[in-house]
Parts: sequence; structure tokens; C-alpha cells
Amino acid sequence: MSFDPASEQQPGFGQPGYPGTGYGVPAYGPPPPSYLIWARIAAVGGVLFNLILGLPAALVATSYARKVRQHWETGNAQAALSASKTARTWAIIATVLDVLGIVLLVVILTQSSSSGSNFNNPSVLAASIKTQLQKRISDPSSTYYSPGLKVTSVVCKPIRTNTDRCTDHFSNGETSSEIAVISDHGERYLTH
Repeated sequence: MSFDPASEQQPGFGQPGYPGTGYGVPAYGPPPPSYLIWARIAAVGGVLFNLILGLPAALVATSYARKVRQHWETGNAQAALSASKTARTWAIIATVLDVLGIVLLVVILTQSSSSGSNFNNPSVLAASIKTQLQKRISDPSSTYYSPGLKVTSVVCKPIRTNTDRCTDHFSNGETSSEIAVISDHGERYLTH
């Protein structure tokens, strides 16, 4: 028998026994980034700011991030790289959704805090005037003190931009009126 080196088949890329082929031999070098910490931070952000969209996206990112090392240790470098890229994509999506949740939260909080003092609304203005009038007529140290008198209603109607005419009704049947000038984009008013 003669030995013919040309007839000897050498294993090529993708065959058993070569690193990084996915056949149980560990790949050389460091594994690709897993983005696990980023995914976990995005999950916390999802819990705090966006449970509906941010948290599920962060959980998907975390799942893929955990697969990176598993694939790398089994020698499947391509699967590890693919899991790394997918984890990064989902971490970006989760982060964007969390930021949108923060923006929405800020908008909601600013709207709710300013809605109580929006005196551009005639009914809000009337409620404020009614409260102030009742305090004045119920305070014994006030010059407007009237024991037993109650403000039954205040009705405000716009007469010009940023100006309302308000009519006050009292429990003794009397009425009075004043002009309310609204300023600072509805934050304040002054009555005359």
C-alpha cells in the first residue's frame, strides 16, 4: 500500500474539530458583547416608566444577552454573534421606549399640575372666586365679614380675551359682579 497525501481529506471550515464551528469546541478569543447589563438597566427603566412596551422589549434583550455566552461556550461563534446583535437591537428598542415613557410621564404631570390653576376656564375661575369670597365674608377680622352669609354660586362669562365678567350670588338673595383679568397664560387673575 502506498500513501497518497493528495487523497487524504483535510477537515475544512465548519467540520468537527475546528474552533468556532458550533460543534462543541470552544471558540478562540473573547466572546462578543452580551449587552446583559444594558438589558437589565432597560428592564428597570421599563418597570419604572413603560411597563407596556419598554419592559417586554428589555426582557427580550435580556433573553438574547444570556444566550451569547451559552453559544460561545459551546463553540457556536455564529450563533453567539447573532444573539449579541439581537440583544443590542432589543436593548436599543427598550431604551427608546423607556425614554418615551419618561417624556409621556413628564407631559402628564405638567398638564395635571397646571390644569388646577388654569383660570382661562370660566368654571375654574368661578370656583376660585367663590372660595375667596366665602373666606372673606366668614373671617371675623375681615372688613367684609357677614355672619351666616354664604356664597351660593359664582358664574363667570368671557367678555374679551383674558377678561371675564363674574356674577356672585349670596344666600340672602343679593348679587354682585366683578371683572376678572387673567394673566400669565391662565396662572393668575385680578378682580376689579
